[in-house]
Amino acid sequence: MRTDGRLIRHKRIRLGHGLNRFAALAGISGAALSRIENGQRDPRPETLKKITDVLGCQIDEVMAPESGVGSEVQSEPAA
Repeated sequence: MRTDGRLIRHKRIRLGHGLNRFAALAGISGAALSRIENGQRDPRPETLKKITDVLGCQIDEVMAPESGVGSEVQSEPAA
């Protein structure tokens, strides 16, 4: 399954966090978070865990249903 960046963005905004502030809390760059939220990249599992920990939700709450579309999305590069 793929991450649904729109759900991450919605939850982040609902918590009142700006992009860079939230990214700092999650220990990732604002650029990386932006790419994830815009569906340009899928985060590595450990990055997704950091994001959901700050959001206060479970990983399955930010996953998109399988559709077979979007295979062009790249994985986040290793840090």
